[in-house]
Amino acid sequence: MSPGPDGAAHREALSRALVEEGDRLYALALRTTRDPDLARDAVQEAFAAALAKADGFRGDAHPATWLHRIVFNKSIDMLRRRRRYEPLPEQDPDQLTAEDERLAHAPAWARGPDEVLVGREARQALDQAMAELTPLQRAVFELREAEGRPTDEVAEILELSPGAVRVHLHRARLRLRVRLGEHFRGGRAHVGPGGHP
Repeated sequence: MSPGPDGAAHREALSRALVEEGDRLYALALRTTRDPDLARDAVQEAFAAALAKADGFRGDAHPATWLHRIVFNKSIDMLRRRRRYEPLPEQDPDQLTAEDERLAHAPAWARGPDEVLVGREARQALDQAMAELTPLQRAVFELREAEGRPTDEVAEILELSPGAVRVHLHRARLRLRVRLGEHFRGGRAHVGPGGHP
């Protein structure tokens, strides 16, 4: 049975979005899984699922937003299959915790992030710091900061409230600031057990 006119239009829009958003979709999967093989598998499964469900796409969201959501879900599924996704209870609430408040009072950066992130060593430090975030925090950070998507769109992609997106983004920024403190202050930062200064 061939798709009707609406189905064909949805398939065409989806195909365009797959081509236009492919690199960003892979970047989201990679940030979420922290594993290139898992990221590739997640994107491939997402593409297959999107194509299989193209006729059911109602057009309520932009095809790129819909694809980002599918990629995020497939990435989390991949992590669960490999038993890597075990979020800590205190990292999942949509409200700020005492730990978030403590991190907010950590020393600020002496140099701007653009100046510091030029070097390879700094990039490695950022990658290591990103690995310490939860998959959800990495996804929020990737979509909001790296891709520059509006908070409402990130909320739609990740099926969160805009407030929850802001909390997870804030939490990710705080943790990155602490983890990257050594580079941004231009000196040595002592990080104690559990990554706390």
